[in-house]
Amino acid sequence: MLRKVRSQWAGERALFHALPRNAKILLATSTLYVFASPVFSIFVAAYIMRNSQDVAKVMTFQLATYTAVPLVFYLNGFLLRRLPASALYALGLLLSGVALFAMTSLPVLSLPAIIGAGLMLGAATGFHWANRNLLSLACTHDGFRNYYFGIESFFSCVSFVAMPTAVGLFITACGNGASDGANMAYRAIAGVVLALALSASYVVSRGAFNLPPAPMRVRMRFDRVWCQLLLLAGLKGAVQVFQSALPAMLIMRQLGGRENTLGMIQSAGALAAAALMYVTGRNMKPRHRLGVYATALLLYAFGAGLNTVFFNTVSVLVLLVCLLVSQPLAELAFSPIQLQVLDRAVARDPESGYAHLCAFEVALYVGRVLGSGAFILVAQAFSGDTALRYVLSVLALIQLFSLPLARAVVANLRSVDFGIEGPA
Repeated sequence: MLRKVRSQWAGERALFHALPRNAKILLATSTLYVFASPVFSIFVAAYIMRNSQDVAKVMTFQLATYTAVPLVFYLNGFLLRRLPASALYALGLLLSGVALFAMTSLPVLSLPAIIGAGLMLGAATGFHWANRNLLSLACTHDGFRNYYFGIESFFSCVSFVAMPTAVGLFITACGNGASDGANMAYRAIAGVVLALALSASYVVSRGAFNLPPAPMRVRMRFDRVWCQLLLLAGLKGAVQVFQSALPAMLIMRQLGGRENTLGMIQSAGALAAAALMYVTGRNMKPRHRLGVYATALLLYAFGAGLNTVFFNTVSVLVLLVCLLVSQPLAELAFSPIQLQVLDRAVARDPESGYAHLCAFEVALYVGRVLGSGAFILVAQAFSGDTALRYVLSVLALIQLFSLPLARAVVANLRSVDFGIEGPA
């Protein structure tokens, strides 16, 4: 048994060491920083819920955050003429820590303050993902992307196992029923996030990313495959806008819990997802991507539909588990497809890579505006509970139209051969 474990470990080490140096540095950077991700994904929404008890304010923050992202993507294209992508990636990491600390230091959580904090965090997110996507596109190829994104998803799930419980218990213990103590705990966590961001920035600075300057162009016309991917991005964005805020809204409003309950439920759901992501990424072949993607979308639709029918404690918990599993599963299947379409676009027009990334982000934003806008309108016109019960289910059903679109994209990609080979 021990010999088998050693052999398996040796095989995993060999696979990792076979990756190019820059790919390993990117993995190390994202692995380090991912332990701050639960704070942004879970506890920023919890902080707003604690101080306002208003789901519409939570979604307004999400909308402000996502509004800044495509604008910064565009600005980042101009900055790439003078600064390397790794430096701008590090800037995004640092700005996220600063944005969180600034938000938790606000004396009053008014609507303008929420919007300002959201825009600041959105700017950090834009710098982060614009350059992370650009570096990932340059430093990986389709031969090992399943494995690469499987490693990323595995550590992301691990962070969502360990961090939510630790952070939730820390906030609850410091709060002890008092908002002032809990808010001080949030500021302390913001300091830890800033330290993680500094460490990740140092790691990415060790890479030798010799990327040519990305010309900033605004493309208005795309080929059929890319237009199909943009429609996929819009459908994805309509649901994605809820992934960060939904657990906090459901647990702290519908279940009457606090940060410790939120953290423990998040950790329990992520524990199964961590092993699932690694095993899936380790064994998934390109031909399996559509099946994995379909499984993720159907799982989320099932949870949302059950919540609409019953809208009780059990259905809320089922929806949260479905969300925690389906989100990384969908990303694991979708990200290689997205990058392969980018490979195809860059092969046809070598200077179009960054312009295509910007267009993709705009398509995501359109979906996010539609999703969050529908939620805010229903919450204001009826109630927050009505929005939580019905809007999520309607959007989950609409997202199922992604399946025939994804099938069409993959069918077009199968006829394209870039002559790229890599580890199985």
